[in-house]
Amino acid sequence: MPRVLRTLIATAFSFAITIPPGSAQQSQDPTSTPAPQTLSKEQRKEQKQKARKTLKELDSQYKQWLNEDVVYIISPEERNAFLQLDTNEEREQFIEAFWLRRSSNPDLPENDFKEEHYRRIAYTNEHYASGIPGWKTDRGRMYIMWGPPDEIDSHPAGGAYDRPIEEGGGSTTTYPWETWRWRYLEGIGENIILEFVDPSGSGEYHLTMDPSEKDALLHVPGAGLSLLESMGMASASRVPMARICRQPLAEPQPAWMSSIAWNSMPRCRSRLRSSSRISRRL
Repeated sequence: MPRVLRTLIATAFSFAITIPPGSAQQSQDPTSTPAPQTLSKEQRKEQKQKARKTLKELDSQYKQWLNEDVVYIISPEERNAFLQLDTNEEREQFIEAFWLRRSSNPDLPENDFKEEHYRRIAYTNEHYASGIPGWKTDRGRMYIMWGPPDEIDSHPAGGAYDRPIEEGGGSTTTYPWETWRWRYLEGIGENIILEFVDPSGSGEYHLTMDPSEKDALLHVPGAGLSLLESMGMASASRVPMARICRQPLAEPQPAWMSSIAWNSMPRCRSRLRSSSRISRRL
């Protein structure tokens, strides 16, 4: 698979919760994951009804675990299985098995995956809170799912910006923004780059697929012109890339990607940028 496609596919995960393989049905071996069962239409309806009823009646600690603690890492099958349980004892057993399945060594008393997961939540709440808890922000979600990026290019005050040629060239002024880069993510690929922008200046950065969204002069006539615009070779009525870059990809949807993730993907490869501008390492 070409690197550009791998990078584009990985970016799509920023709009949807990643789905770890397997389901959460109980079994004798809590570290194994049985295959999902095929249910009739009536059985699926009954499960959905029970899940809604259970969610309303859950004790606060279990509701928090489901909707906050593991919301980004629990699979739909696991979530549904948890909501089919009847007693708190079953739920405690489920939670224990949930972490065991993800531990690199289930035989050890300390669960490295669980410890790292809660460390990430604590880190996001400390560093990315902005009127809402850090874990709810886009940066917090990406940090919890993927871990700390290898490199960050941060511009907390925005300011003067020389666009690379793939963004049109020329100079402008930006809102606060930053890019995160992972050199490699297992199962995804190499050189994964995400960009966040804070157009309100409130500290709440949101994930964007449109490089022009950080341009503070985008809608100011005659200001922040691209290279072609400044040479009189293009109209100054610029349209954000997100509005024109929607051609469907030729490649079929990968079997391992959810439909939500695939349908929310940017539809143009030209938005992918070189990582040469990223300089500051963690």
